[in-house]
Amino acid sequence: MRAILLLSCCVLMLPAQRQGRQPRPIPANLPETNPSTSAQDVEAGRKLYMGRCGHCHGQSGEGGRGAVLNSGRFRHGSSDRDLFLIIRGGIPNTEMPGAFGVSDAEVWRMTAYVKQLGRQGAQDPITGDATAGAIVYQKNGCAQCHSVAGQGGFLGPDLTDIGAKRAPRHLRESIVTPSADVPLDYRPVAATTVAGKSISGIHLNEDEYALHLRDMSGNLRSFLKSELKDIKLSGTSLMPAYTSLSKADLENLIAYLDSLRPKAEATVWLFDRIENIGGHRTTVLGQPRVIDSPFGKAVEFDGVKDALFIDNHPLAGATTFTWEVIFRPDGGQTEQRWFHLSEQDPRTGADTDNRMLFEIRVVGDQWFLDSFNQSGTASRALMNRKALHPLGDWRHVATVYDGKELRNYVDGVQEGAAQLHLAPHGQGHSSVGVRINRVYYFKGAVHLARFTRRALSPSEFLAPPGKP
Repeated sequence: MRAILLLSCCVLMLPAQRQGRQPRPIPANLPETNPSTSAQDVEAGRKLYMGRCGHCHGQSGEGGRGAVLNSGRFRHGSSDRDLFLIIRGGIPNTEMPGAFGVSDAEVWRMTAYVKQLGRQGAQDPITGDATAGAIVYQKNGCAQCHSVAGQGGFLGPDLTDIGAKRAPRHLRESIVTPSADVPLDYRPVAATTVAGKSISGIHLNEDEYALHLRDMSGNLRSFLKSELKDIKLSGTSLMPAYTSLSKADLENLIAYLDSLRPKAEATVWLFDRIENIGGHRTTVLGQPRVIDSPFGKAVEFDGVKDALFIDNHPLAGATTFTWEVIFRPDGGQTEQRWFHLSEQDPRTGADTDNRMLFEIRVVGDQWFLDSFNQSGTASRALMNRKALHPLGDWRHVATVYDGKELRNYVDGVQEGAAQLHLAPHGQGHSSVGVRINRVYYFKGAVHLARFTRRALSPSEFLAPPGKP
């Protein structure tokens, strides 16, 4: 597999630091919100990005040797202030250096442009099957040089979370033409001793007096240069080019590598079947049906008697959370409780008053969102009656709680907020298509739900669905 995939994930890649130079100090009283967001600022940021960042992150943020920036998800921080600090100071122990020779105003302009990239929601499509790709990985001996979760070899980069570090197009190039981009930490070296003995391996470090390498057996070796007759660094990767892979095997292998990511902090429920949602068996009421949507499968409810009951509360114990759903409301009765997370008394199994709900109110051929949350005596309904949306369109909605404030959104636009303290819920269950007590049925369809145990910013949300 190859000397690719390597080092640590960066969020932005700027020119390499010169030895001995120190990052500029962080400005005092650094604002939380970007002060440079005009169209002129974004354009100036784009030009800076093209010259300093695009060669690694892609000219459109599509990723490459650097991380993907146009998916709306930033691993090392998504707020304006976080991105400023990353660009200014870099990320320690990664390929992402700090910015030198750039003013604070220019960093803010680059921040504005990167935020704009993050709203595009575009990323390379994954067409292969990750399970089949794992078999391709094993059959082709990739584990002889690479390790995943501590299992495998040492000559190639650790691939444990490579899917979060490298874009699919870079993975593809690394498999087919591995010498196109050999990471500095995995350059091959061949040394010849004064006695004529040859040693090959991976170049680790070198100074005026000594050479350090990892030999082909994985052993660390050190040599004084006075003991060596010759040292040759090669620009050719030790990894062979896998040009004989079939197209299907190649795409499956890419899907497998892309799936190797840090342990998820989010739970995803995909509504592509009736009998099982998110790995939990369901109790079905009425005849909800699986339909095709522009984004994949969805479950459609008739607004009269259809519902799914799921024996799991996906946000039980969460002190902060983000609850996102992609759905399509189609009309029906005025009030609809279409997604309900309910705490249960552990002794009796009865529902307590602690609950989280997504609701809608139908007004003619439009609707507005109602997000209700209760824990103990603290409760709040977030409704913006003026924020009306047409029926029949697919939408992204979210409720976010950061420990102090509850907020709700439609397609990434905030519609309500309230200060309150919500204690974590205990274990419980959920209903989709109706309230837990089987009133206020929903007419429409649900495609996907994601539950994250921290407060996400809108730039980290799932991309809002396009129009059918």
